Amino acid sequence: MKSIFFTTVATVLLSLLIGHQKSVAQTNIVVQEQPEVSQLMDHYLRLNKQVTQITGWRITILTTTDRRQMDETKINFQKQFNLRTKWEYKEPYYHLKAGAYISRNEANYALENIKKKFPGAFLSIDKIPYEEF
Repeated sequence: MKSIFFTTVATVLLSLLIGHQKSVAQTNIVVQEQPEVSQLMDHYLRLNKQVTQITGWRITILTTTDRRQMDETKINFQKQFNLRTKWEYKEPYYHLKAGAYISRNEANYALENIKKKFPGAFLSIDKIPYEEF
């Protein structure tokens, strides 16, 4: 008699539990966002859309006042390494730079290989557009 009672109670509890799980799984949850939160998120998104670059590391291969030397070094570098190069002119110097790295450790690793062929190369901090990553 006791086992029939416990079996009946267990069956009823189990059916209630299964029925409750089905109803929870089928309900939709609606989150009401406060207007202040929406305004802050919109402000955050506007600010971050304006940021188009990140501070990172490049390897400066050469700094010279001779444009032809910079062009020759660029061609020579590109034959030996598969890295994107760029040059910039800040009077009176041409700066030939390669790579785009977020971490200094990653840049140092690449610099070690480059220094074997270009011993004057060094790391420099630069603003790098997101598209280069």
